[in-house]
Amino acid sequence: MEGIIMGGMLLLILGIFFFTRNLFRFEKVSRFEAVILPVYSLIMAWLALDQHHPSVMAIVVTAIFGVLMAWLQSWGARVKVTGEQDKHDRPVVEVRRGWWYLIGWLLIFVYGIVFAVMLGEHVNVLEEAGNEIAKDLFSFRNFSTASSWNIYLQSGIASLVYTLLLVRKEPKVKHAIARRQRHKK
Repeated sequence: MEGIIMGGMLLLILGIFFFTRNLFRFEKVSRFEAVILPVYSLIMAWLALDQHHPSVMAIVVTAIFGVLMAWLQSWGARVKVTGEQDKHDRPVVEVRRGWWYLIGWLLIFVYGIVFAVMLGEHVNVLEEAGNEIAKDLFSFRNFSTASSWNIYLQSGIASLVYTLLLVRKEPKVKHAIARRQRHKK
C-alpha cells in the first residue's frame, strides 16, 4: 500500500513539474484550448445544470468567480506575435502564462474543493490535485463526465474570458484562433 501511495505522490510531483514548467515558456495559442474546450465545458455545464438544479446564487457565484480568475490569470500573461503563419495561413501567436496563471489555477482548485465539501462530498485533496493536473497536461482528460456542474461552468467561463482578455491585449490572438478559411476550387 505504501508503494502505491509513494508512486501516486511521485506522479503528482512529476505532473506539477511539467505543468509549472510550461507556465514560464511561450506556447502557441491554439483554437482547441482557447475555443473548443471552453465551449465544450459550457455545454457540459448546461447539461449538468439541467440535471442537478443548483441554486441561482451558487450559479452566479461560480460564474463571477470564473470571471475573476480569468482576469487574475491574464494579468501576468505575456503575448508575443511571432510574425510567422501556420499551415492554415493564420498568424502564430504565443503566450507565456506566468505566476498569476498558476495562482489563479490554485484558487480555482481550492474553490472546487471547498464547493464539494460544502455540498457534503468526501474529497481526497491529493487525488483531486492529480486529476486537475492531468486535465491541464492531457486535454483529453477534460472530456471526462466525472466533473460537477460548477467545475464545468467555472472552467468554461474562466477560459473564454481569459481568451477574450488575451484578444484585448493583442488583437492578433483573434486571428490566430479563428476558423481556418476554406478555399473553393
